Amino acid sequence: MIEDHSLPETVEIRAFGQRLQLLAPKLAFLRQDSLWRLKTHYGPAMAARSLEPQGLAIDIGAGFGAFALPFALAYPGWTVLAFEPDPLAFAALARNAARLGAANLIALPLAVGPDAALDDPEAVGAALGEALYAEPGAAETLARLLPRQAFARHSTDHGFMQPGLPPDAAFHEALFPTLPVSLLTDLAPHLLKITAPQMETPVFEALRDVPVDHLLGERWSHVDWALVCGEHRPGRREAWLPLTGPGLLVLRHTPGPRRRGLDVVVALYNQAAYVQDCVAALVAQDCEDLRVIVVDDGSTDDSLALLQAAFGHHPRVTLLSKANGGCASARNYGRMQSDASHIAFVDADDLPGPDLFPGLLELARQTGAEIVQGGYHLFEGASTIASVESREAMVIQAQCHRLGAHSCHLLPAWWLISGQPTIWRRVYRRDFLDNRRLWFPEHIRAFNDQIFQLLTLQAVDNVPMLDGVSYGYRQHPGQDIRQKDERHFYSLEMFRMALRRGLTEGWHDFQPLLRSFVNTVNWVTEGLRPDLLPAFLQGTAELWVMAGKVQPQPAPEDVDFSHPDLAALIAEARARLDDLPQSTAYVFLDSLQWQVPMVRAPWS
Repeated sequence: MIEDHSLPETVEIRAFGQRLQLLAPKLAFLRQDSLWRLKTHYGPAMAARSLEPQGLAIDIGAGFGAFALPFALAYPGWTVLAFEPDPLAFAALARNAARLGAANLIALPLAVGPDAALDDPEAVGAALGEALYAEPGAAETLARLLPRQAFARHSTDHGFMQPGLPPDAAFHEALFPTLPVSLLTDLAPHLLKITAPQMETPVFEALRDVPVDHLLGERWSHVDWALVCGEHRPGRREAWLPLTGPGLLVLRHTPGPRRRGLDVVVALYNQAAYVQDCVAALVAQDCEDLRVIVVDDGSTDDSLALLQAAFGHHPRVTLLSKANGGCASARNYGRMQSDASHIAFVDADDLPGPDLFPGLLELARQTGAEIVQGGYHLFEGASTIASVESREAMVIQAQCHRLGAHSCHLLPAWWLISGQPTIWRRVYRRDFLDNRRLWFPEHIRAFNDQIFQLLTLQAVDNVPMLDGVSYGYRQHPGQDIRQKDERHFYSLEMFRMALRRGLTEGWHDFQPLLRSFVNTVNWVTEGLRPDLLPAFLQGTAELWVMAGKVQPQPAPEDVDFSHPDLAALIAEARARLDDLPQSTAYVFLDSLQWQVPMVRAPWS
């Protein structure tokens, strides 16, 4: 028996405060696809929006009305212009609108496609205007006046179609009356919902100078963020536009007080030999939305004078100076001076690679992710020593996502936590940092990257990584990490701070933090000055045992502290505390070995 697809079925819709029974085509794909988008895309996007009492909404690819009908009934002051070329879906849409009395919904049996010559532009314009006022017969007149353009329509999933000829045997050619995309400009919608494969960029090109307030839908092709939501696009441009597929890329924008761009904060202290190259590399990157904030933290060399001579009048460089307070203080100060929606922190002696930060800003905008990152490489002089991109690629399990000319992958945050702190090759969403109260602790005068990495990565699930871009991490004798002095004791205090914060915030998993602690201790003990090593090992043992009194730890056989003396010191510290109960109070205790000023004291 051949199934009659012309007979509609009834589906229940719950959206925008409405509970509706709608007729839908019997083809399962047409029903399920619309319901899935409503649940995963349109419902969540609209839940966070505040609409004006009146406006014009355009729904391109309305289907049987899963979005357009509950929207029209929830916002009776709005006019909803619903385009749907598929005959079965349009028939259901029209019947649903009539049955529910949605007088403010105008259903048009049209596709929206590439621009084409019109035989009678004036008649088309008149018919379009009549359709907006729901004049009887206007929709049919408009369909007769418009050219019939070719679309590639999927042979089984009939709801999927795109402009042009069939790309393969899974598609066949279908002709539909088509509204040229340029006519969307005349309609001047306040809200656009789009389901139009491969037509996304032409649609947004047509609306680039129209004051659109709300943009939502799904994309089948890459669309530049600036085209949709750039600084000079009129309207609020509140956007939620996921890319079809696994759900990684969501081009999103929420209007706010901050500039739609990226500020790169450069913390500077006595880096006259390198800082000019760093700033030059940043401003050479072709991106008007990228600005550089250099914070001189009381340098005693001529670093600031060199920058003033080279970049004092550069429109995208801001030079600030403050009393010495440490790198954390400089980074926080630069952040407080920033007015951008995204922020990054780089070291003055490093060399960001070409296209790194413009690419990361676009990735951040396309994904809506709290943190995005690129690769990095170690270099000394003019020679690259090592690249870590291949190592990170080994742990990537998710598929590759295309991002225009680039591609990206997802890295699990738990895995990044245990690695080297690399905050300088990352871009952060400013509202994420502000809402989570994530700052650099200013009493930590060295290696504050570590706690910032621990706390930011603990707050996310995954980090999108842009392929093909890299940050140059310079190796030279003056680096903090090469001094192997008492500043390494800051790591113990930072892990205690992270553990305390995790208990306060109720983290569900402390294992990545503990793994990071083990890796850090192993790295420090490999090269710490011999006179400091006993105190560091003692402090490590005390902190590890106290952490075990707060949270379950890995089994001893799974803990690979590399220094041979640590096992005995941990056993000794544990024996002293065996009779005491488990308690969160331990992370509020202190030890001489956890505080750098006490390690430096002459009596220590």
